[in-house]
Amino acid sequence: IFFGAYRMDLTVILGMVIAVASIAIGDLMEGGNPVHVLHITSFIIVIPTAMAAAMTGTAPIYVKAAFKEIKIVFKKSPIDLPARIKQIVEFAIIARRDGILALEPHANQMDDEFFKKGLSMAVDGTETHEIEETLEILIEETEEYYHGAAHYWLLAGETCPVMGLIGAVLGLILALQKLDNPAEMAAGIAGAFTATVTGIAGAYMFIGPWGNKLKGKSHDFIKEKKVILAGIIGISHGDNPRNLEMRLLNYLSPLEEKKSQFDK
Repeated sequence: IFFGAYRMDLTVILGMVIAVASIAIGDLMEGGNPVHVLHITSFIIVIPTAMAAAMTGTAPIYVKAAFKEIKIVFKKSPIDLPARIKQIVEFAIIARRDGILALEPHANQMDDEFFKKGLSMAVDGTETHEIEETLEILIEETEEYYHGAAHYWLLAGETCPVMGLIGAVLGLILALQKLDNPAEMAAGIAGAFTATVTGIAGAYMFIGPWGNKLKGKSHDFIKEKKVILAGIIGISHGDNPRNLEMRLLNYLSPLEEKKSQFDK
């Protein structure tokens, strides 16, 4: 397998754990009890309702995509751009040495459908502008797919605080019906405000950040496809592999080492 297995993204796991822990510790230091915030009724009123409301405001295809792609949030990106660039340059060397038809067996064995389609078009002698137009459409559709999926979670996160307010109001209405029993009324008011806490936590500690993380990671998939497109166009033009590599390395972030495979 080209990219290997997924690994957990510690920035997500640690981010949520530390956020919850810091609030719990602060509450304990003030003499509170974080367990009292865990209110099943508030959770039911806020989280499922917010997700249902977001479902109402999102196209069905993106609702399905949101739940299908949520795993991306918790796992490290499988994209390895340096490795992909190395593979593209190796193909460019083969095409330069043996002709572009020599890439046909490699195209048939590709595990990446986008790369396979583009490389097959190049091997078949398709005009460069047609390859570019076809692959750019696929890139645009992929970008819209992931952004639509992320939008669902962002919308659900934005809705959580409002649902928390509704839960709090409902709780206060019930609490005020117990004016003849101050102790029960106080407990009801305290329970009502757990809905507000749940809504804010859902928006800024969990669901909202999931949407932003999914949107951010989708950029890795899009960037890889742009690199593949640039590589296929270069191979199709018969570009010098060294020059092609220099061009593709520009897609790497400043944190990634731009090391040439020709430097021995």
